[in-house]
Amino acid sequence: MSVLTPDPVLRLLERAAAQCGPGAARLYAVLAADFPAALSRRPAQILRAADANAEDLDQLLAMAGFADTEDLRACAARETGRRLPVPDQRIADREGRPGDRTALPRILAREQENLAGTLDALHTNGALELAARAVVAGRRRWVFGDMKSIGYAALIAADLSSALRDVTLVQPGVGAAVTALADAGDQDVLITFSFHSYSRHTVRVAREFHALGATVVAITDGYDSPVCAYATHVLAVNTRSESRTHSPTAVTATGHLLASLAAAGAKGAARRAQRRHALTTALSDGEGITPLGPPERTAP
Repeated sequence: MSVLTPDPVLRLLERAAAQCGPGAARLYAVLAADFPAALSRRPAQILRAADANAEDLDQLLAMAGFADTEDLRACAARETGRRLPVPDQRIADREGRPGDRTALPRILAREQENLAGTLDALHTNGALELAARAVVAGRRRWVFGDMKSIGYAALIAADLSSALRDVTLVQPGVGAAVTALADAGDQDVLITFSFHSYSRHTVRVAREFHALGATVVAITDGYDSPVCAYATHVLAVNTRSESRTHSPTAVTATGHLLASLAAAGAKGAARRAQRRHALTTALSDGEGITPLGPPERTAP
């Protein structure tokens, strides 16, 4: 009776590197030169030593049958009977000197907490569902963000436009706001973003839409935010950060979820998205473009 033994870790990596690109080959060389001690280094340090990127590492590990670097370390430790030290998580400064040992784990943990806490709250309090219903029911949808929130507004406007009609991104500035307010009505919806240090312009735009009788959906960092005084629906987002600026992680996720729920509840959203994709393909430059055929004619 023969017993099959697993292939050595290095052998698996060698075979995988031969099937991947030059980046994976360099990664294998770095790991093999000091195996298994090399696995005690942070993935970023290994990538720098091999002049490779994260995609190279992911391809190498997947081809070799490992889920990630932690799985690789565990298999190598079992095979060699050695206890491999946990990689030093300190982020080095420009001169390469190690910094705070807890910085990377702390930052990652904070972002995970922000995202998990925000999504859990929005799911359990029903705010996200109500806001999505309001967006779908609106006659026209206006999206506004000032300062850093310009990017958030652009993202959700693009997502909404793929599924819904009459979505307008209002550019920062008094002129654009005046133009939007002159055209807006009491059946419209404004989606706006407001975070510390709370743009006065954002609050004023929300105030004027509210005065028109329009529905205001505010994505902000708390119920005490100034924009909440004029908001019909408030999506409170955790934005705590290890830096001096607010964290965008949960903000972008909330905007995407709002747009996705609105699209799911809108009639003809899938058909509109398919039509937009076909038109984008037809109007794009480059090879392999299949032009749209002429519309079908019906008998008079």
